Amino acid sequence: MDSGTVDRDGGVDDTAPRYRQVAADLRGLILDGRLAPEQNLPTQQSLRRRYGIGRGTVQSAIQVLREEGLIEEGVPGRAARVARPGATLQPLGHHIARAFAARHVRLDVWALTAEQLSKAVQIQTEAIRAGEHRPESVAVRVLLPDLETRHPYPCRIGDPDDPRPLQRLRHVIRTYAGAMEHSLTALAEEHLVDDVRVEVCGVPTIPGEKRYIINGSEILTGFYQVRRSHMHNSADGSSLDVLELYSDGSLFPLVRGEAAGPVPDALDEARFEQIQQWFDSLWEYVARPLPLGA
Repeated sequence: MDSGTVDRDGGVDDTAPRYRQVAADLRGLILDGRLAPEQNLPTQQSLRRRYGIGRGTVQSAIQVLREEGLIEEGVPGRAARVARPGATLQPLGHHIARAFAARHVRLDVWALTAEQLSKAVQIQTEAIRAGEHRPESVAVRVLLPDLETRHPYPCRIGDPDDPRPLQRLRHVIRTYAGAMEHSLTALAEEHLVDDVRVEVCGVPTIPGEKRYIINGSEILTGFYQVRRSHMHNSADGSSLDVLELYSDGSLFPLVRGEAAGPVPDALDEARFEQIQQWFDSLWEYVARPLPLGA
């Protein structure tokens, strides 16, 4: 087992933090099947000996893989094990990590905010800097609620005309979409990825569900619920009872191509095409560029 971080051309980036080198090596073993689903990882003691590292470094490497959804918690006192695809609903970071391992990364996203996407993408931009991935191109299109429409949620209970809940949503939209855009475009500026295209647009509605169309082969769908919540407004120190949209993070996959198995389901293929066409139609006829700098 190599101890360095292997890039697409087989080189090793010895400048990456040691825990990221170990995580990259283990990730490679998982993604190419040498560590099979439900197989235990080597014990932490074994990994410490193999890589010549301390306990904290091993634990940091394992935490990276856990956040990406590649491993599951083991029985207390025993090693963690490789996650079984489809056994549980994997977090977004797991799917984004797999997407960025491809030569060409393509993401189409429809969501309430880009918060979870921004966090998942940030992990992968750090992985690219560490030499763990080196895609040739990254193309991202994101649809979010626009910043002008008076959307029905979030709203203050008893006073739906109070502008503060919606102002907060707009702030969150700008903050995370802007952070994602900056982290990706920086890859091109640093000459780490040859072709980076990031477009963020708004539409005059809010989503009842979120969708991530990943590399043309996988669609993730999650659902928003309306819930009552307590909002603290840091601008003036006030506290508001609001109705807001909430997602528990569950994402339900739809796959096609090789991931769908030797006999693709015709209904799933048709559903996939319809969802992609739906996104493309919104992008072409409804979406407008979202100003993120204000």
